[in-house]
Amino acid sequence: MGARRRLIAAVALASIALGGAPACKRKEDAPAPTPSARPNADHLAPGEIPEGREVAYTLPLPLRSTVKARFHDSVHVASAYTLEELSNFVRARVKDGKTSSGATETRFDRVIVAKDPSRTLSIQVRAAPRGGPFRSQMVISDVTPVPEAPGLTDEDRWKKAGMTPDGKLLDRKHLE
Repeated sequence: MGARRRLIAAVALASIALGGAPACKRKEDAPAPTPSARPNADHLAPGEIPEGREVAYTLPLPLRSTVKARFHDSVHVASAYTLEELSNFVRARVKDGKTSSGATETRFDRVIVAKDPSRTLSIQVRAAPRGGPFRSQMVISDVTPVPEAPGLTDEDRWKKAGMTPDGKLLDRKHLE
């Protein structure tokens, strides 16, 4: 019985030694990798968040984000990214306006989406409440000014708003 085990062990060692020999090539014999003609455009930079298919007022939303509610003048979004990651995503896609950052919120006031300069947005990025599946929230508000009708005087604008030039209501019954 002992001779049989020794024979099996010797055959196993010989097969390992012979099987591994062809894999041991010198570096000079191995073919060099050929560089591609141009870099692949589908690669993201380290830490860069890809855009998803959802859009809020021409602002693309990040992948792994969910639109929770859409209203006439705002869109509420929940995201799996951190406050900082989501803020950097927005920062890369907007211009002008004012940005203020804090520990729990980043605000982008009166910014313009780089792809569509006709809209003005205010964006709040906040940390999400703990315990949920999302790490941050975003509220995108459309604050684009309504274009004024040409040729109106200040008094005409007050009347159109239903008020007198001193700020009083023209018709109290209209309010009821």
